Amino acid sequence: MKFLNLLLSDYGFFDDTYTLAGKGYNGEDRMSWLQFLVMGSLFVLIVVISIFLRRVKREKVFLIYKILAIFMPINEIIKITYSSYFDIINGEPFNWAGILPLYTCSMLMYFLPFVAWGKETSKMRKYSMAFFTTIGLVAGLSNFVYLSAAGFYPIFSYGGLYSVIYHAVIVFVGMSLMITGIYMPKDYKSINQALIPIFIFGGLVLPLNYIIMAASGQGWADYMMLKDVNGFSPFAEWSNWLAQYHLRFLFSFFVLLVLYPLATAIITYLDIGVGWLVNFFSGLFKKNKVQTVEASATNETVENTEPNEKDQN
Repeated sequence: MKFLNLLLSDYGFFDDTYTLAGKGYNGEDRMSWLQFLVMGSLFVLIVVISIFLRRVKREKVFLIYKILAIFMPINEIIKITYSSYFDIINGEPFNWAGILPLYTCSMLMYFLPFVAWGKETSKMRKYSMAFFTTIGLVAGLSNFVYLSAAGFYPIFSYGGLYSVIYHAVIVFVGMSLMITGIYMPKDYKSINQALIPIFIFGGLVLPLNYIIMAASGQGWADYMMLKDVNGFSPFAEWSNWLAQYHLRFLFSFFVLLVLYPLATAIITYLDIGVGWLVNFFSGLFKKNKVQTVEASATNETVENTEPNEKDQN
């Protein structure tokens, strides 16, 4: 019914947030059954495609990564142009504090090329794969649940579908790397590898948050959640308390140097645990299958070696 309501409503596919607000859209699709149906179906599709890719040559898998590495930045430029156009015609300035591709999910565009074109011996390629199978994967999955764009756009609109597709690509990269066996976190070294892209990108974003705040006059930027972890409690309260003493930057360092490593460690060992369980049950299945085949072969051998009654007579 939600989909039919969209088709029959006054919402246009390319309507901007200003127009949608005027037409009465107040984020009804966010955390709705429609969101979970769409995102749940996408997750199943991603797993099925990743399993299928186990059967194709690695070159074809990396060809998909190359196509995505080209397509996603172009798509991002179109989205920024689209949003900025409507900001300007509605008398608003360029949204420096919110529209730039400086989020954790934005790392897809900067590090996927290392996966797609990097040499097998490239360390940055390995670091990027470690990122996509840990923090990158969870960043994408978190938006399957907490689809922030649906608070501003209906899911079946340009703004909504852009966010859905973007985060689905992040999840696809992480899931396909693991399911195809191209990369799977194995031990604590994977934690260090995954953190290198985070520290590189975060080292650039952290000062930019403060520069943008000071130069644009648009308030605090929360790129990479370095301001207050997107307002989640109790982190927002900690950040605001430090801000009273002009020490918010200490909270930013805390997020980058403590929360990100802690989350990466937890996710890495979850990946390792899931991988171990999959291999364990796969091994049991193969073992049972081999035993069944061996038993069948043994029975055939016994039957073939039993003397024929006519021969005995």
